[in-house]
Amino acid sequence: MSTQEKINGFKNPVAYKVGGVYSGLFLYVGIALPFWALWLAKVGLSPAEIGFLMGFPSFLKVLSSPFIAQLCDKWGTVRRPMLALMFLSTLFFIGYFFITSFSQFVLVTLFFTVAYSSVAPLLESYAVRACDKYNLQYGRVRSVGSFVFVITSILFGKYLDHFGYDNFLYFCVASMVITFFAIFLLPRERRKPESHNTEVSDDDISPLKFLLTSRRFIVFLTALSLIQMSHGFIYVLGSYHWAAQGIDNETIGVLWSIGVAAEILVFIFAGPIITRVRPMYMLAIIAFFGAVRWIVLALTASLPLLVLAQTFHGLTYGASHLVAMYYLSSRVPDKYFMTAQSLYSSVPMGLSLGLVMLISGPLYDLFSGQTYYFMAALCLMVLFMARFVRRVANEDS
Repeated sequence: MSTQEKINGFKNPVAYKVGGVYSGLFLYVGIALPFWALWLAKVGLSPAEIGFLMGFPSFLKVLSSPFIAQLCDKWGTVRRPMLALMFLSTLFFIGYFFITSFSQFVLVTLFFTVAYSSVAPLLESYAVRACDKYNLQYGRVRSVGSFVFVITSILFGKYLDHFGYDNFLYFCVASMVITFFAIFLLPRERRKPESHNTEVSDDDISPLKFLLTSRRFIVFLTALSLIQMSHGFIYVLGSYHWAAQGIDNETIGVLWSIGVAAEILVFIFAGPIITRVRPMYMLAIIAFFGAVRWIVLALTASLPLLVLAQTFHGLTYGASHLVAMYYLSSRVPDKYFMTAQSLYSSVPMGLSLGLVMLISGPLYDLFSGQTYYFMAALCLMVLFMARFVRRVANEDS
């Protein structure tokens, strides 16, 4: 796979179909990410219970996502599995309408998370391969979802301030139905994708064995995991903490959208830079700005400073995601790509992030907003890895 062209571009109508699926997914994320914890608080759950519900299910991604991805690597298709998973996600989510106890919250959340969290890595695999096939710019295709997130989080924050949370779950279900039909409209794939990378010729090695015995891949996952882990607290209780400081829902939505607006700019314009810098070096730069971001959030509730800190999300998430896609598309054999993508989703974005999300509630009870200092420490650990990372990066070259 060519590296620079596949990270950037938007030249074919297929891009709009793939962008439509991203739009559906991020319509839900724009509703749930800023306001899910606040809805859980409205129905009577404590910060510790909210942290558990939002963190523990992520551990299941470590088992479910790689398993599903290996099946898709074997079948050579992701569109039909995405349709099935999106249907199950919608079905399981409807269970939230009938919940009467915390144990039922846990059960519904587990089933929903297993199905829904498996859709995103399959979509990323489909999107990168579509960009390869149709000479599209991945960053710009992916930015469509982020743009939808910005609009949704702002407008939905205004809606909640005026009308409350009574119809919250209906909006979530509607976004999933839209996503299902967007996936249905995707072009069908060939049964077995062509292999573009001949780095490994041993057909007998399993995708998981190949990836998990690669020292370079493990170091990449570790550095990326530390950066993504640092987002755990803001994902779970960032909105809750801002609301406790007197910030209204509309402003909270704007703060989230500012971060994602910066992410969009990175997706659109940063691709050429990403392809010219070694992945591990880029992660070290991102980690530095991540540490600065979390320290600012720990120190102040000043809106101007919060706005400035939120712009760093373009680096801590947007740039790190582009680095991940560049690394996976250029360093991993094509026949293992879906499994590698699922490990990215299940380890940095699942197990590691979920661990921090799980303990965010107890940490908040003990330290309140000072918990952000722990998030800064996670980013700083990436910088302490620099010498080892440099040696591995030299081997990569």
